[in-house]
Amino acid sequence: MTTLDKVESPILRRFFEYYLQKRGDRPFPARADLDPVDFPYALGDITLIDVQYDPLRFRFRLDGSHHVERFGFDLTGRPLDDFPYPEMRQTIFDSYQDVIEHREPRRYFRDLETAGRWFRYETLLLPLSRDGTTIDMIVSAISFHDLQIPLESGKEA
Repeated sequence: MTTLDKVESPILRRFFEYYLQKRGDRPFPARADLDPVDFPYALGDITLIDVQYDPLRFRFRLDGSHHVERFGFDLTGRPLDDFPYPEMRQTIFDSYQDVIEHREPRRYFRDLETAGRWFRYETLLLPLSRDGTTIDMIVSAISFHDLQIPLESGKEA
């Protein structure tokens, strides 16, 4: 289980505290419980992902502006299947599936290389539910960390 003490990023810690407060004693808060006015410090770091079942699929309702800047593309309104890097796409799918299967928040810290670029980030994946039972959305909050790793050509990413 993800706990606050494992979260390194101050922005993610603050957002996770907000999520826990909005959840209260319920298993999950609803999307309607989260008001962007309450977390201007994290707006560019937030992505909203719709969860679809039978088969399990994910669609980006909103792709955070910091994600768009880092990755160079905007997936707002598009399915995860449109994510252009297959290895990273599978890692993301597996992470989202983990949230659904375990029915609790998850935290990941990753170093991923895709198309010659390195990404180091910490992410929180937080389940949301309109009816309090079925997870119908995941809110992802990401904190990117600069990473300079020499590539095989001797250039830095």
